[in-house]
Amino acid sequence: MKMKKIIICLWALIVCCWGCEDYLNVKPSNVQAIRTYDEVKALLGGHLRMYAEPDYDNLEGTSIPYIENDIWTFLHFYGDDIDVDTYVKNRYIFGNIKNLYVESANWKNTTQPGVIWKAYYSNIGFFNTIIDELSRVEASKEQADIVRCEAKVLRAWHLFKLMQYFSPYHLNKYGLPVNLDAQKVAEYDASRKTQEEVYRIIISDLTECVECTTEPRSTYNVFYDKNIIHAILAQVFLYKGDSGAKADDDYENAASHAKSALEALKLQSTEDYEPFPVYNEVLGISKEAPHALMVDFRSANELRFIVGNPKSASQNLYSSASLYALFKDNDIRKTKFFNDKQVITKYMNIATGYVSVELYQFWSAAEMYLIIAESYARSGNESEGKKWLEDFQKHRYSNYNGYQGNALLQEILNERRREFCYEYDMRWCDLSRLQTGWTRSSYEDAEHPTYTLEDNDYRFTLPIPVKEELQYNDIEQNPGWLIVTE
Repeated sequence: MKMKKIIICLWALIVCCWGCEDYLNVKPSNVQAIRTYDEVKALLGGHLRMYAEPDYDNLEGTSIPYIENDIWTFLHFYGDDIDVDTYVKNRYIFGNIKNLYVESANWKNTTQPGVIWKAYYSNIGFFNTIIDELSRVEASKEQADIVRCEAKVLRAWHLFKLMQYFSPYHLNKYGLPVNLDAQKVAEYDASRKTQEEVYRIIISDLTECVECTTEPRSTYNVFYDKNIIHAILAQVFLYKGDSGAKADDDYENAASHAKSALEALKLQSTEDYEPFPVYNEVLGISKEAPHALMVDFRSANELRFIVGNPKSASQNLYSSASLYALFKDNDIRKTKFFNDKQVITKYMNIATGYVSVELYQFWSAAEMYLIIAESYARSGNESEGKKWLEDFQKHRYSNYNGYQGNALLQEILNERRREFCYEYDMRWCDLSRLQTGWTRSSYEDAEHPTYTLEDNDYRFTLPIPVKEELQYNDIEQNPGWLIVTE
């Protein structure tokens, strides 16, 4: 399928940057004066263009966090879908990112959390500035809506990712520090809000945008897309559903929004299933894929450290035994994701045998189906949950005869693990809410031949980074991390 790239309107590039490393201090310094609506729109357009054109120079002070160096690899190393022993022996891994692997083996890496914190909070400061400046210029309601909603959806998505990484899942007290006021330069409340307060901000912004009567502009908007907003809300309510901020209607809301997002999606059948059916060498984002609301293609870099090079025996990387055992022989994904030696082939270009582009996909039909099934199962409606699970599984298994087991919720969670293995942070975010630990081999640690992540371990939550945050603001550290960050 030919990929239709999003066209971004950009009349002027206004370069901005943020001083020091106090990322809640959101007022940009050295920023060109913004006097008109067109200039505000162009400033946000400069950020959006980074998604559409990978070769475009970054708008200074902003980034696309999910393509930041090592973040995907770091989150991947933290998960349980890799064969640790073969990663240790792999010449390709240790010739490039040995230190990242070793620092992450016991789930105590304190460097990468700072990279993540910086990337997300810097962008939130930028979105705050867009919203603030928009209120100061002359614009019609429709003009203001397409910029404000774009910035608010992005800000809400960024806050949600930070909650998944840095907020202890069951502890409402430990939400995030949040500053949404771009005018507060020297004084602002840097204390942690509760999870309830942060989710209220996220859900309010997303709800405002999904209910906005102004239609998004296909020539400008990327994330102000009603289907994408419904999909993010589905993710938010599912993740919130058993958190310290849980509410009685979370799973009902998750299912409702996932169903709305599904109106624009199609679940691939067993006959036409491919992990990435719009796979090609044209780089940038696509919103034309029938199976996902957004797919982003980048030059392969971090991905090679996750799945290796399936065509080279010395660079093969392997699935963990626990993941591979979940795939039955009639599962059409088994031979798409692995060869008969458990080598990971999910991202392999069938024509060349190599991993030649990095593929990020967000808000897929499969995810929405499984959110609906899990939401029904967790809210006690197992018959409806089973119906959605079976509708999903008939698209993934040949000669399918329906779900025959008696552990519905676990089967749904197993399907999430099967379907989304090696896809950015999907597995780690599931592990952070499930809080189920495991044991793996260590690396050259004579005192500890294995490392164990216990159930409900504090390491399921990343530490608030010292260099990037704690040395500037008196924020309470996540429980457990005091012993490794003092």
